[in-house]
Formats: sequence, C-alpha cells, structure tokens
Amino acid sequence: MKMLIVCSEKSSKLPENEFYIKTDSRFANSKFIPNMIDSKEVCTVCGRRCMWCRGRYKLNFKDSISEIVKLPDLYRKFEDFPLKYLPSKFKEHDIAVLLGIHEDIIVEIPKLLHNSGGKALIAACESGKWVSKWTREKLVDECKKNRLQYAFPKPFCTLNYGKFPLINEFIDTFKIGKPNFRLFVDNRNIIRKAEVIISAPCGNGYNIARHLEGKKLGEEARRALAKYWHSYPCLGDMHIDGELGDTPLHIAGYTHYSALERAEIIRI
Repeated sequence: MKMLIVCSEKSSKLPENEFYIKTDSRFANSKFIPNMIDSKEVCTVCGRRCMWCRGRYKLNFKDSISEIVKLPDLYRKFEDFPLKYLPSKFKEHDIAVLLGIHEDIIVEIPKLLHNSGGKALIAACESGKWVSKWTREKLVDECKKNRLQYAFPKPFCTLNYGKFPLINEFIDTFKIGKPNFRLFVDNRNIIRKAEVIISAPCGNGYNIARHLEGKKLGEEARRALAKYWHSYPCLGDMHIDGELGDTPLHIAGYTHYSALERAEIIRI
C-alpha cells in the first residue's frame, strides 16, 4: 500500500491581520512523518538521548510513502483560487493522509486524488479548526462522487476499523489508529513486557509501552500512561470542540486510557 501525505510546511510567517490564517504544521512535521520514517534524529521526546522506542519493531515506512506534498502554512482566510496551491497530479498512491490544510484547498483534493489513481483519503482533525462540519460534509460528497473511501478521525488516534476495506488495510499495514497494546504480566501483576499492536499515529504508543514495563497493572500503570502520554506531548487541541463536547486533547487521553483497559493480557 502506497501513502500520499499532504500537509503544511512550517514557516516563520505570521498573519498580517484578521483576514489571514496560519494552518497547523506541527503534527505532520514533528509527529506523523517522523513516526512513519522511524528516524532517531527527529525524536521529539528524548532529544539527543533518544531511546528509539520503535527500534525493536523494525518499522520504517519510508518506501511506502509515494510522495509528501507540503503546502504553505499562511493564507487569506478565504482563498478564491485554491487550485493554485496544488499540483496538477499526485504521484501514484492508494491512500492520502491530509493534515492541517486550508479548508478551501482540502475540498478540491478528492477529484485530484481520483484523477491520480487514489482510492481513499484520511483527513485527520487534531483540532476542530482543521475540518469543520460543513467542510467534512462537502468532502464526503466529493469522495462519493470520485469513488473514494474516507475517514475523518478527530483526533487521529480515534481512527478505527469500519466499513471501508482500504481504511482497515491502512490501519493494519502502518500499525496506526486507535491504540492497542499486548501486555506480558507476571504473577505479581508486574508488566514485564509491553507490545504495541496499533500505535497512535503520532507514535506515542511506542513511548507509552516502553514506560509501562516494570509497572504494576492497575493504578500504577494508569499513572505511567497518563504521564508519558501527556509529556510526549499530545498535540490535540485544548479548546472545547462543539461536536465532541470536549477537547480533542482529552479525547486522545481517554482513548489511551481505554487502550490500557482493553489491552490483551498474557500471563507469564
């Protein structure tokens, strides 16, 4: 499976006034892309003393990324000519991951994906500002028109199996989505080994699993998860989202707590 990534490139430019907006480039460039290429040089947790928590999984999806298209991160609030920011065609791919893109631009992408041979898209929403309800509904219409499978997880770590086979294959292939753990526990309920089956797309699952080892099932493990999930750090928006009734940050936290509660336990 080949993945296309379309995101914003970080710049030092700032909005001149209220008629301009700056899109979010942090999640794509500091979390998602580094997680996909498994580079120790871009660790955002350990700094120079990176523990390389993904190392034992031998995951590196660099060759599975057909193209990374980076768009500007500063725009007029309303873009009259969104196509000028996009290429005429994308490289061959199966599924596109869209992260932090201006809403006037993102609604133009499904047709371009179809014309480039794409079959599915995931437009993640680490913030309610990334993809509004109107934009999401427009995207669904465009995806149906262009025969694309689709998902709009808010936040990205809530991506779960559903009705679309390509989205399900994406989760299995890249081991990302709603987090899932396997815990090897001794007779004193101490976690001797923690394995990641599915990690959050930011890579935090691997960081959490490393810090669960040596902890006791229950409150001690839960405290460790809370500490290391939060300090990764999670980049979910800290503002209340009207559709969620909570912040994307809190939803991400609950999703990880749930993963610990649902973890497969193997007694050793």
